[in-house]
Amino acid sequence: MDYIPHMQTSRVISDNGLRATPTGYRIDVRLPWYRSLPVSTVEVGEVSIDGRVIDPSKVTFELEGCTSSLADMADQVDKVWFVLDSAYLIVETEAHGGGEHVVSVTLNLYPPYIRGLKRVSRDRKTLQAR
Repeated sequence: MDYIPHMQTSRVISDNGLRATPTGYRIDVRLPWYRSLPVSTVEVGEVSIDGRVIDPSKVTFELEGCTSSLADMADQVDKVWFVLDSAYLIVETEAHGGGEHVVSVTLNLYPPYIRGLKRVSRDRKTLQAR
């Protein structure tokens, strides 16, 4: 029984979750928590590709077709990230393209119903850019 809940709350980067774009990459991420959360309680920590840490100003958060800067996520108190939905990190970088890449994403969660909790979830995968 412990295996399934652990898997639901430990994965951040989706399998096959990397796509090359004309300006960088699009990373498919999942909410590593057992319940849906307001976007305002999710913080994107470090994002790196092939060992290069990406400047947060070069990363955009996309959920249900709506995009925002990482700094603006804290203001989205009425927008909910459902546990079954993917969100995307749009990364602008000069070094981009197809092939295999090592992707690392850290998400910090602050569930509103557990006062003082900060849950840090890190995931690192080697993915083929589609």
